Amino acid sequence: MIETGHPSIFIYLVLVIGFVLVLFRPYKAFLLVVVLLAAGNAAMFNQTRTAILGPYLNLSDACILIALIALFFDKFRFGKPIFVPQVVPVLLFILTIAALQSFWKLGWTYETARAYRWGLEVPIAYFIGANMVTSCKRAKPLVAALLCGAALAAIQHLFFIVTVWQSRSLNMQSYELMRTIAYNCGRISVAFLLTGLIWKLPAIMWKRILYLMVAILFLTSLLLDQSRSAWLATAGAVPCLLVFLKRRNRVVNVMRFGIIVVLMFFAMAWVCQQVMPGLDISDMATHRIKLLFEDNTRNIHMGTRERAFKVEMSSWLNGTLIFGRGLYFYQTIRNPESHTERIAFGHLGYVTYLSQLGVIGLLAYGFYLPARVIRDGRWLWSHGDLPILRYMGLLGTASIICLSIIFLMSSHFLRLGYFGPGVLYGSMWSLVRTQKRATREDNVRISQYKEH
Repeated sequence: MIETGHPSIFIYLVLVIGFVLVLFRPYKAFLLVVVLLAAGNAAMFNQTRTAILGPYLNLSDACILIALIALFFDKFRFGKPIFVPQVVPVLLFILTIAALQSFWKLGWTYETARAYRWGLEVPIAYFIGANMVTSCKRAKPLVAALLCGAALAAIQHLFFIVTVWQSRSLNMQSYELMRTIAYNCGRISVAFLLTGLIWKLPAIMWKRILYLMVAILFLTSLLLDQSRSAWLATAGAVPCLLVFLKRRNRVVNVMRFGIIVVLMFFAMAWVCQQVMPGLDISDMATHRIKLLFEDNTRNIHMGTRERAFKVEMSSWLNGTLIFGRGLYFYQTIRNPESHTERIAFGHLGYVTYLSQLGVIGLLAYGFYLPARVIRDGRWLWSHGDLPILRYMGLLGTASIICLSIIFLMSSHFLRLGYFGPGVLYGSMWSLVRTQKRATREDNVRISQYKEH
C-alpha cells in the first residue's frame, strides 16, 4: 500500500476517529476496530508506515491500540473490574519465552520484534473480547460487526479477482494469478457459512433472501481463493461440528447442507459468468485438485511442505524440546537438497508450534485453546437462554474447528489476521462466565424464597 518509512494517512485517520469514539462511545470504537481488521487485507495493513515510528506502527497496530484504549475507558466509565482469562497468561508466557530466545540468538531487530507482535494478536484479542463483550446486549453488535467485516472482505476479494481476470488473458494454466488469501486469514466468512448447517433462516422473506445472498458471496470467495486447505477444512468441519454440538439427525443435516451448497454453487457460477465471462468455476476447482495427482506439479506443491516439515522438525530436535527454538517463521533458508530453492518456515501450523514454541506451545495452541473454545461453545449452545448466546456458541465452535483443520496443512495463530477469531473466543468466555453467575444468583434467590 505504502512504502516503508512513508507516512500513512490511513493510520492517522483511524487514530483520530478512534480516539474521538473512545472518549464518548468506547464500545463503538471497539466495533469499528473489529470491522476494520475483519474486512482489511492483513498484508496491506501491515505494510503501512508512519514517519515517526516507521515499521513499529502500522494500520493493524493502530486498530489494536484503539481497541485497548477503548477497553480501559469502558471499564473506567462503568467502574467494572478487568478480567484476565486463563488462556491469556498461558499464551503470553509461551510467546514471551519464544521471543526471548529469538532476541538472544538474533538480537532485537524489526523481524524479531514483528514476529513477537504478530504472535501477541490472538491473546490480546481474546483479552479484549473477554472484557468488552459482557452481555447479550453487546453480543449482537459484535456478531453484526464480524459479519459486516467478513462481507466487506469478500466483496474486496471478488473485486480483486474480477480486476485480474479482466486485465489478463488467462487460461487453465494461469489460475494461480488470481490467488490471494489476504482477505480470508481468520476464515470468519467460512464460520458464518458453516452455521447455516444448523441455524434456521429467519421467517421474514427479505431477511432470508439477504442471508442467502451473503452465503453465496462467502461461498464464491471461498472457492475463488483456490485454497485447497480451506476447501478440505470446510468439508471436514461439517461432521465435526455436528458431533461436537451433539446435533441429532446428522445424516439429514449433512444431506440438507449438501443440497443447499449445490444450489448455491449453481447460483454462484451464474453470477461469476455475468461479471467474468469465460471463467469456468468447475474447471478452476478441478485444475487445483488435479495438481495434487500430477507428478511434476505434486513435487512443486507438496514438496514445499515436505521440505519445510523436515527442516522444522530438525530445528526442534536440535533446540529446546520443551520451549522450542523461538519465533523465527519469517526466516528462509536454502534447501539443503538444492542450491536454488529456499524453504520458508511456518507453513505447517502444528509443526510450527512444535519447532518454535516446543511441546508446551503445541499443547497450548494445538489442544488447550481449541478445547477451551469448544467447551465454551457447547455450553452456550446447550444452556444459552437467548438465541444470540446459542448462535455465538455455534459460530465460535464452527470457527475453531475449521481453523484447527486448516492448521494441519497451513497457517497458524502466530500470524496476522486472527484478531476477529480471538475476539470471538474471548467474548464466548465472558458470556459463559456471565450466564453461569446469573444462574447461580437465580438459584440462590429461589432457595431463599423457598426457605421463607
